[in-house]
This record gives sequence, C-alpha cells and structure tokens, in this order.
Amino acid sequence: MDLSLRDLEYVLAIAEERSISRAAQRLHMAQPALSQSLQRMERRLGARLFERTSRRVAPTPAGEVLAEAAESILGDVRRAVERTRVTAGLPGVLRIHVSEPSLLTPRRILAAARANVPQVAIHQTTLPRADVARQLLAGDLHLAIGGRFRRPGLSSIYVREERVGALVGSRHPLAEAPCVTAADLSLFPILSVDEEMSSWNDWVLRYLAEHDLGPTWTREVIFGLSTGGDILHDQQSVLLTLESVGRDYLDGLVWKPLEPARTVPWFITYSDEELSASPAVATVLRVTERLAIDQGWTASENVR
Repeated sequence: MDLSLRDLEYVLAIAEERSISRAAQRLHMAQPALSQSLQRMERRLGARLFERTSRRVAPTPAGEVLAEAAESILGDVRRAVERTRVTAGLPGVLRIHVSEPSLLTPRRILAAARANVPQVAIHQTTLPRADVARQLLAGDLHLAIGGRFRRPGLSSIYVREERVGALVGSRHPLAEAPCVTAADLSLFPILSVDEEMSSWNDWVLRYLAEHDLGPTWTREVIFGLSTGGDILHDQQSVLLTLESVGRDYLDGLVWKPLEPARTVPWFITYSDEELSASPAVATVLRVTERLAIDQGWTASENVR
C-alpha cells in the first residue's frame, strides 16, 4: 500500500486546516516533519496534493479526492476498532463534547447516560466550536451537547429552552433591579467569552443589535464560569448567561432575567451514521428524550 493510515491523517488535517503549521499543531508534531511527510506522499503517488504559497495551502483536485476518502476511511477504522472491542467484551467508549460542562442541563444528561449505559466509558470533552461538526462526522466524537450543529449527515434532538439573564455582583447597580433590559446592559462592560470555544458573543451581539445597541466588551476574555465569577466581583461587569447558572453560582452574585424574556435552546447532536452503528448512542438519545419530558423541559422532537 502506498499510504498508511497516518498518512491519511496528515492529508485530512492539512486539508481541513488549510495550513501546514496549524495541521502540525493539531497532530502534535513539528512543521518540518509534516512538510517532509507530505512531500514523500506526493512522490509516492506521483501527484501534487496541495498548492502551497506563502499565504495559503489549498488542496488540488487530487488532494480533495484523497482528503474526502481519508475522512471516510479513518471514520470506518475507528468504528471498526470500537465494535471489535465491544465484541471482545471490553468496555466501549462514548466521546461527548459539552459546550459548558458545569451547567445543569449537560450534567443531568450525562448523569442519565452513565446510569443507562454503565458498560460504556463516557469521555467528556470541550472542543473549539469549529472542530465539533468535523469530529462528529469523522467518528472522533459520538455526541455533542449544547448549541445545534448543522451539517449534512448530522441530526439533533431538541432538549429544552433556557432563559437568559444577567449575572452581576451583589453590589452592582443592577443587582436590585427585578429584571434587566438591553438598554441597562449598554451602560456596563459585558464579559467577552472565548470566541474559539463558543459562539456566545455572537448571540449577545445579535440581541443588542435588535435594540440598535452594541456591547462594550471587557478587556478580559473568559471561558468557564469560575473565571467569570471572579471578574464579576468588580461590581461593574455583567455576564449574560443562562438561568441555571444563576441557581448554581450565587456566592456574592445575583442573576436577573432579561425583559422582555429571551431563551436559548439546548440540543444534543449526533451523526446519522453513528446512530445506526452504535446502540449506546441510540440509548443515550432515547434517555435524553425521556429526561426532557420527565424534567418538564419540553416534549422532545427530532430536528435536522
């Protein structure tokens, strides 16, 4: 065989990252080593796989064909390995992305999953948002809890709506208000959330734009509620966040609902191929639907 599975991983990473340096970082290897491996592949195949300039790397038609095949082959191999392990009596693995693991909704979904698939080891992770759909389709992830991911081959189950509000310090000027408006928010710095990990800033921008307003962002960029909570003790900053955060993180902080009320949805997303191949994925989805009904969140429905 002219190419190994490792070679296919190299081609796929370069095609997706459009950069040899970023692909090397993703693969945890040195850039010169990846460049040399690519050159060897191209010599063996007798075809140029990528056009490389000082500013960009783009797959050639031959490179696009190989990258598409690599994604399919690598996904098939991962699934075959997992089925082999299960058949041999070894514990299976479910890899689940959670957008904000400390919140109530994902905690309850994960607890229900562990209770209903005890033979499976659940590996929880939080990935940059741009990587989630790709890893679901490639078989590197089995499920994603958080916002909805729209790609051919992916489906989502709608879990619930959750109210949005403002989390502030207990001595903040908004702390005594019964609710908070967009105009109120425009008077204070709003905590910026890491845009590589979350699209939350986009939601804040859209919400304020509906009222012809824009945010004043804090200089600090956060990801994770513990960091955000520390900053809010300055009694000036505001964190727009979900209602369950207000219930769980009230040590010196108060949560005030937006007026008019606004909500955001929670979804659990999966690949259609994984659903047909993995009984554990199917079980977790059924359990999540039942949980949503039992908790009074919503009557669940499949959406694409």
